[in-house]
Amino acid sequence: VTPWTIQSWNSPGQNTGVGRLSLLQGIFPTQGSNPVKIDFDLAPNSFDDQYQGCSQQVMEMLLQGDYFTEELESNKDYRKVWQQTHLKWLNQEKSLPGNMTATHAVAVLVYLSDDRVHLDFSRAMASAAGSPQQYKHSFHFKYLHYFLTSAIQLLRKEIISRKDSLCYEVHHELKGVYLQAPVGAIVRFGQFLSTSPAREQAQRFGNQTLFTMLTCLGAPLQDLSPKKVLVPPYELFKVVNASYHPRGNWLQLLSNGTQSMYNCQLLKGIRPKTCILAFSKDKTKSNFKQKKHILHFRDFKQSGIFR
Repeated sequence: VTPWTIQSWNSPGQNTGVGRLSLLQGIFPTQGSNPVKIDFDLAPNSFDDQYQGCSQQVMEMLLQGDYFTEELESNKDYRKVWQQTHLKWLNQEKSLPGNMTATHAVAVLVYLSDDRVHLDFSRAMASAAGSPQQYKHSFHFKYLHYFLTSAIQLLRKEIISRKDSLCYEVHHELKGVYLQAPVGAIVRFGQFLSTSPAREQAQRFGNQTLFTMLTCLGAPLQDLSPKKVLVPPYELFKVVNASYHPRGNWLQLLSNGTQSMYNCQLLKGIRPKTCILAFSKDKTKSNFKQKKHILHFRDFKQSGIFR
């Protein structure tokens, strides 16, 4: 995975590359053949639990309770894909990185492999934090959300133990949407984001937003999905460069800490009064006082999300 090399960053018009990812069509409402233009904003309804200090308790609660069975029963596509992926995993002989379990591996593969489940999960996640009741009664992906979050965190621990590079330059392409934010703004995706470290030259640049970002909380998926880095929904980024063109936008993002409105929600069932914020040691609180944004999910709750 390519480490941070800011010297190599160029605008799209200067032959930069991006790993072309499989993106869902209809992620956002379209206006004929024209891309949708969306500003970044705060959208507090995206569920962003990091499970800090309670990961083991949450896992035990999920494994001992009826959450998993009830969630599979509520979504036949989810049930089918999970069962198929689980059987496929059992027939493989891949080693698990770090302290990950087979459930972590299956959760990651389910998220990456099926568009229907990915879209349903992303839509549910985009509105699950509207209220504790919304999360408790209407968010039927608690199991998947926890194991994806935990998988990223366990992979990060292994990276630290190996003393590997802690930050990675990755790329993501979002078709049919123009996203824009001023340089200096603090943004986050509010969703899990599958990215690629590949810097293949972009063949076409049009009707899309290209992201080139330095993630310091994302994790390379190793043998689970080579050449992919999964970025968590709670990672903040600072917009350090931007280029806007009639045929597409390009944003360069630098990791800038974390933000979560929820923590250990499964255990306590109440909403925290304050955000959980963390910054790299070279960041200051003054950075966070800048205008903060997140993708405008309030107006697009039924739209799905990035991939």
